[in-house]
Amino acid sequence: MRIELILCCPTTALFVTTGSYLIGNWFKEKIKGYNIVNPTIIAIFLVIIYINIFNIPYENYLKSANLIHGLIDIATVALAIPLYNKLVFIKKSILSIFSSVIIACLVASLVAYYLATLMGSSEAIKFAIIPKSTTTPIAINIAEQIKSDPSLVVFFVFTTGIVGALIAPIIFKLFAIEDHRAIGLSLGITSHGIGVAKAFQYSEKAGAFSALGMGLMGIISGIFLPLLVLFLKNY
Repeated sequence: MRIELILCCPTTALFVTTGSYLIGNWFKEKIKGYNIVNPTIIAIFLVIIYINIFNIPYENYLKSANLIHGLIDIATVALAIPLYNKLVFIKKSILSIFSSVIIACLVASLVAYYLATLMGSSEAIKFAIIPKSTTTPIAINIAEQIKSDPSLVVFFVFTTGIVGALIAPIIFKLFAIEDHRAIGLSLGITSHGIGVAKAFQYSEKAGAFSALGMGLMGIISGIFLPLLVLFLKNY
């Protein structure tokens, strides 16, 4: 009983979660040059192993790790700092930024929907994949509006973020994309939070544009995607 209390206490969950990420980051630093090694993926697998070995219900772990979950809001607000620092650059590109986000929102959603249709996916999957490029809280809200399974939506959101952050550097090298504004914006639009973290590895400018892209993508998706789903269901 005492061991169960220790395993489920917030301090243990905090230690396991941060420790898993630090191990993942250490492993990534040891194998530099391989973008497929992502500390987030490693941390997730380590946490899965932990809760399975000690037979801890996921709900209990989530409650215990609620402190870290609450820090997401603080981290999101903190993104305003690099945005403010790079406000001069952002103002110069505001029209191209808005147009890029709107086009990306529609194209990403429609391509995902029709690819799922061509592959013979169920209606549940076809509509759950539409908000895949939106940050998780907004994607869940969209899922509720379009009557889709939130857990399925979150799965596609997370997968999109991971895959985008892994293959984006390859695409940038392949097409010789060196402008950090373009790098940051594309990562924020397509890979949300994980993409923002990846963008900051390039520079603060890339991180600022990435944070802006993620925020605008969330706002535009929240407005247009429920309408898009309504259109697709009726026509």
